[in-house]
Amino acid sequence: MRTSSAYLSLRNCAHAAPGAASPTAHPPWWAVVVCGPPFDQRRYAGRYRVLLAYLDESGDEQPLRTPEDPPVLVIAGVVVDHERVMNLVWQFLQLKKRYSPSLLKDDVQLSDLIRFEVKGSDLRKDVRSATRRNRRRALGFLDAVLKLLEEERALIIGEVYIKGEKPLSRWVYPQAVAKIAAGFEHQLQAAGTQGLIIMDARTKVKNTPSVHRLTTTRFKSGGNPVPHLVESPTFGHSDAHVILQIADIVASALIFPMACVGYCNTLIRNVHLNDEYAVLRTRYGQKLNGLQYRYTTADTGRRVGSLRVIDRLNGQPSRALYDDAAAFDLNALARFQIANGGQ
Repeated sequence: MRTSSAYLSLRNCAHAAPGAASPTAHPPWWAVVVCGPPFDQRRYAGRYRVLLAYLDESGDEQPLRTPEDPPVLVIAGVVVDHERVMNLVWQFLQLKKRYSPSLLKDDVQLSDLIRFEVKGSDLRKDVRSATRRNRRRALGFLDAVLKLLEEERALIIGEVYIKGEKPLSRWVYPQAVAKIAAGFEHQLQAAGTQGLIIMDARTKVKNTPSVHRLTTTRFKSGGNPVPHLVESPTFGHSDAHVILQIADIVASALIFPMACVGYCNTLIRNVHLNDEYAVLRTRYGQKLNGLQYRYTTADTGRRVGSLRVIDRLNGQPSRALYDDAAAFDLNALARFQIANGGQ
């Protein structure tokens, strides 16, 4: 086994703690880090830094049959450096206490605070509330969440499907996970680091197919398309993995209603459409757009973002999600109709 020079120079290291082990003993971690020879810090950071992607969903894969069916499927979340996870969680817990004063009581335990969830669907309900106080409360909470993501240098990632006349693929969920993983791989490769995707658990029957496609792809002959992922996506629960709660807010309280107002106005009498959602796109559209990781695709050479919109209704581009001033793109609609046989 090759012996590191940090190991051999431990006895003479000026920073060695009193009573440090002799060179014949296994050196403590601080000796290797502090006393070692010069190294490329960026490469060192890349080896030990891990990016974690937390994903949740809003909407479903079912076709549009009734006015109660959600017109959008969102699978999205946030990417966080593992070194920032603790602070992000802690600050979010404090934010929950400000949002819900009942959590400030002396008898509230930390476990209670962690398990208490501010659901994205409830925030959405408050945004469209007739009560001004509820609307202001929800928007204030969303303001704070986005500010927190910016401060902790988190990014957003995901796939958004706008449902149309043709049903989504039966395998749309695993296809979306594979696409998200491919985009995440670009980010990991650029950062020179590794990553892991943590998805909000549903049921075993739904969980396994969601990642099986990606798992088999990783081990097929011909090379692993996502070599910087340390493992296939795994599953967690929001009452144990707090950042999954943030992913729910991003997917359900922001992206879902923004997609409804940006892409689904041609639908009639769908209960998920509400004019009050327009304030979300106006208030947060550019902020969400700025939280994307951008990269150039190898196949088309196009510059794309880490949050992709696939509009199966009118073929509109991704910018309609963020830009409330974006006009309806008739050229995009024409191309979409031609590609879909005059739909």
